[in-house]
Amino acid sequence: MSDVLLTYGWVRSSYSALRNLKKHDLQVVVSDSSSIGMSQFSRFSSEFKKYTSHYEDENKFISDILDICSSKEIKLILPSHNETEIIARHRHKFSDDLVAMIPDESHCRMFNNKSDAFDYVSNIGIPVPGRIKYADPNLVSQLLKNKAVEKTVIKLLTGNSGKGVFYGENPEHAQSVVKELIEKYKLVPSRYPQIEEYVEGEGYGCSVLYSSGKFITHFTHRRLRDKIETGGTSTFREAAVHEGIEAATKTIFDSLGWNGLAMCEFKVCPETGRFWFIEVNPRMWGSISLAIESGVQFPYLAWLCATQGASQAIDYHASCTVNLNWKARWLLGDIFVVLGKLLKFEFKAAWHILSEEKADSIDDFFWDDPFAFLGEVLAYLKTTISKRSINPSEKGMLG
Repeated sequence: MSDVLLTYGWVRSSYSALRNLKKHDLQVVVSDSSSIGMSQFSRFSSEFKKYTSHYEDENKFISDILDICSSKEIKLILPSHNETEIIARHRHKFSDDLVAMIPDESHCRMFNNKSDAFDYVSNIGIPVPGRIKYADPNLVSQLLKNKAVEKTVIKLLTGNSGKGVFYGENPEHAQSVVKELIEKYKLVPSRYPQIEEYVEGEGYGCSVLYSSGKFITHFTHRRLRDKIETGGTSTFREAAVHEGIEAATKTIFDSLGWNGLAMCEFKVCPETGRFWFIEVNPRMWGSISLAIESGVQFPYLAWLCATQGASQAIDYHASCTVNLNWKARWLLGDIFVVLGKLLKFEFKAAWHILSEEKADSIDDFFWDDPFAFLGEVLAYLKTTISKRSINPSEKGMLG
């Protein structure tokens, strides 16, 4: 008998959850479509089980998860990535206990569509960047000029971790990018890329845990560096407080009666404090290690919600000390950044990252479990070689 089934085990978010759950003596079965990854190589995993990727065969993926839950007598499924929405779609096939911390499928579907998410939060009064609506891609440049918009953010409606986000340096360039994306992904008009006015600001995230509509806790962080200069996954970040985005985040999830984990991203102007909604990750997020190491133990709190109730989770969290003077680094991500700087002969910037910036914790390397980092390195080598990218995507992940 095992306590938790952790899916998409190769990434550091899953590994952070594994460490946190194991700290509380829970037995965690790790699963993934690949046998190479962080949690797969970790000594804290009680067992590894392989499943079919839902991008290849959704029904087989669900069948595999059901079989694992049955054979290992799993008590709770804790998904880590886009499989969250897939499990939510098939939740009627699982016992209520197993999917107790899975969000509603309609909520996942909305937040996994950039346009639908934008519409929803805008309609409930949350500040958003200006959006340029268009029906004819050939008119994008003129529409932008009419609105005096120079720089834009262009988003595929489905994407994550910076994948599917592009930038238009001027109206002509934006139109070119939009047309290329429509052709590349064979997009119908209802799936045309979203065009937003670029807003200057620092990246913030506000993460939450809810249990059947009841707010449990939140954690806010400020992004200090990203793996890709244009955004996406952060490699260096710090705990933060921002009452504006925290109130906005609570408004969004309260209005839905949210269930489970999620993280809401914003851009914040450092001078004025003005902020804009960017997107919601309706699932576990990549930088969750910062929250856990700071004292907000989201995975264990989710377990408590599912097995003992929301009140127990709230009481336990109240007994914990949260350190808001905390910085965390994604080691492998920063290695990618440093290599990129060196290739561009930016030696001073590379040295600054290596020698002068100090983190209180590291997401992906621990002396008590060093093979987990090896699993991460091998997983990235495998995908980098096969996809020829350090930020690869699977078929069906973008569009």
